[in-house]
Amino acid sequence: MTAVPFQTFSWWSRWHRSVVSPSPRRTVVLLISLAVVVYLNTLGNAFAYDDVPIIVNNPNVHQPDWSALWRRGYWSHVTGGGGNYRPLTVSTFAVEYQLWGERPAGYHLVNILLHAANVAWLFYLLRRYRVAVGLASLAAALFAVHPVHTEAVANIVGRAELLGMFFGGLMWWAWLQGREGGVKGWGWRVVSATAYLAAVLSKENMIVLPAALFAGEWLAGRFRRRGALEASGPFVVFLAVLVPYFWLRMLAGEGMEQQVETGHVPLAGRSLWERCIIMAGVGVTWYRLVMFGYPLQMLYGIREFDLTPTLQWRVLVGLAITAGLLVLALVCRRQSPLVTFAVAFWFVTLAVTSNVVLPLGTLLAERWLYLPSVAAVLLVSVAVLRGVHTGGALRLAALVGMAGLLVFYSVVTVWRNRDWRNNVTLFESLVATAPNNPSGYMILGHELMTRDPVRARQLLEAALELDPVFLSPQGSLAELDLREGKAAAARDRLAALLAQEPPNLPTPSGEWADWHALYAKALALTGDLPLALEQARIALHQSPDSLKVLFETSQVFLQAGQIEAALAGFRQLTIHDRDHGRAYSNLATVLIELERYAEAEAVLLEGLQRAPDAEALQARLNFIRQQRARETPAPATGPPRRLSPSDTSP
Repeated sequence: MTAVPFQTFSWWSRWHRSVVSPSPRRTVVLLISLAVVVYLNTLGNAFAYDDVPIIVNNPNVHQPDWSALWRRGYWSHVTGGGGNYRPLTVSTFAVEYQLWGERPAGYHLVNILLHAANVAWLFYLLRRYRVAVGLASLAAALFAVHPVHTEAVANIVGRAELLGMFFGGLMWWAWLQGREGGVKGWGWRVVSATAYLAAVLSKENMIVLPAALFAGEWLAGRFRRRGALEASGPFVVFLAVLVPYFWLRMLAGEGMEQQVETGHVPLAGRSLWERCIIMAGVGVTWYRLVMFGYPLQMLYGIREFDLTPTLQWRVLVGLAITAGLLVLALVCRRQSPLVTFAVAFWFVTLAVTSNVVLPLGTLLAERWLYLPSVAAVLLVSVAVLRGVHTGGALRLAALVGMAGLLVFYSVVTVWRNRDWRNNVTLFESLVATAPNNPSGYMILGHELMTRDPVRARQLLEAALELDPVFLSPQGSLAELDLREGKAAAARDRLAALLAQEPPNLPTPSGEWADWHALYAKALALTGDLPLALEQARIALHQSPDSLKVLFETSQVFLQAGQIEAALAGFRQLTIHDRDHGRAYSNLATVLIELERYAEAEAVLLEGLQRAPDAEALQARLNFIRQQRARETPAPATGPPRRLSPSDTSP
């Protein structure tokens, strides 16, 4: 029998072709699998950082009024004037809350799937522009595993970036579908404009997407047959959809400028030139993050950067890199338009969050680099494949470098996901990676106040050592003083803190309202009831739905003998506090002390409907029924017992 050469076996031929020249469908499956695998370990993570106020403690998400969701700012339940308007993102949280409540795995899974979809969009859109399959595959693979994306994917509220890019990909695809023009072409353009509206309703910085699309179409030669003016005419559909967008923002009371309830907008009042110089220095960190993705930290404080507009070394390095990118874009415009597009995409998509066009409350954040990082992976992929095509030793170096970079990115991403397990692990990582950033010590100390007050105090004091004028640690230390029965110390600390309150705060007023409520409690405990009542009313005016404000001011009203005002506050807590057992227990306790047993019983029965497993509610209900079963209940001999400052608070 004649021997058949091994390489001619049909199965070998199919396998060899699938590896060397995989089909686009198989490539997309592999890319999606890669994106999912590196983030699988986030499924066991809890809610962390902004997940807590935006999802866990957000009444707008728990019992959604869908029309109201679109008439409120992103942070409207906490503080006003944030400038953030993301109703589509919050609506996804509201839908999911009805599905899996406070089980975070479902939210994490949606984030992973959105990230995988964005990886697929990147590959597909590059192929639509006839980018070589190898280059498109490598760029999408690098994007899938890039460590700088961990904040956007592992932190649930990073959904805004993921959703914005997802709808941006849909916008881009629909636009390409409508290239032929005519009635059908305009239909696709309307679809594209609608997807663009969805993108900006997910995250504000997606407003620049049409400019990036224009650059892509221009560099792909789509305007050669027609003049630039004629070819750019259809882009007017994107301007049209901005009309309802800004109208909705106006209804929500969200302007274009940010107001920060504590601290300040770092570059507010700086001229455009000064912002350019300062952000050139900060930009060195941008370039490090998108190229290396290590080390990472959840919060970049203003104290980590020199904010003086002088030509110090970081500014010079940043300006040199920026100038180099611009020169590269000009040089490659004809021979390698993809490089020019990558540079244009970087500057366009970073424009809104750069603090150059518009000063923001934060200098930089890793999640902001989710979309701009497309530019970095494109440039790296072009460089690697140029090396491969050159041959010789450079080919080997490029292949080894490519493999090493993919492995390095994947390992760092999987490892970084572990830091996002919960608030403690996340804040511990910030203290470890940025020991000179007082914010890390402050937020970790605040997180540990109930479980480890001794260490919490040490951390808060460490934050003040690094920055003696930092306001938030002072408020947290005052709260610790109250928990430890040091009412006079808390009163003095809060008086000094509130003396720095800026005028014309937006409402709700975030931490300022909480501090007024704590000050009212400290004043009541030290005997100054008139001033305590005044401070309680200020707190309620500033943040009428804050759990802390409602609880602390209700105790003040109770101590001052204003029973109905106190009961009104405790009733509000049964609406806003997600811990229904605690809220109804507090209200029932006050009613029992007032011997208003019928009202207390009705409250407890309502509470048991919402929290049937709450043992405290059942115990109080049994007590009431025993009391009411007596033929001659003992009359009250004195005023009701006041709630002590050690009672459980939200």
